[in-house]
Amino acid sequence: MDTLRNEELPGAGGDMPIRLRDASWSVRLSWSCLERSALEVYVGDRLVDVVVPTTLVSGALRGACSTTGGRGRVTLAWGMFDAEGDDLPQVTFRRRRLRGSVRFGGETFTVGDRFWISAADGRFTEVTVTCRAGADGSEPDVERRTVRVLRHRRIGAR
Repeated sequence: MDTLRNEELPGAGGDMPIRLRDASWSVRLSWSCLERSALEVYVGDRLVDVVVPTTLVSGALRGACSTTGGRGRVTLAWGMFDAEGDDLPQVTFRRRRLRGSVRFGGETFTVGDRFWISAADGRFTEVTVTCRAGADGSEPDVERRTVRVLRHRRIGAR
């Protein structure tokens, strides 16, 4: 598991984003005046999503998107931890085919203290995240959420 902490983030102050997977994806950790952190997700120079921790909804899986960059198609999923100290979720990328489906576990790591991202090379149609429902890990319940992967145009295409 790779971890990016606030002091290691070049974009922690809001200036430069962290580039992921051949620079087609980037994330930036920022803070509001109330000291609430936010994760900004970019594809190329386009802002795709902003995630802010909240207690109103469970945020295990916030979104997933794929695009074509210099190394081919890359799919990224992102979300937030429900509580500090939660374990990284298990992230599975899935591609449906006529003869069944292909599943692949992505490379997942934390950003700051509240967010996680996972990336996989290839074109996928769904992402499923599995995590413990209990914030302290004591509950045996498992929370599972699946979303469809959004597709973006090739970077640089208009």
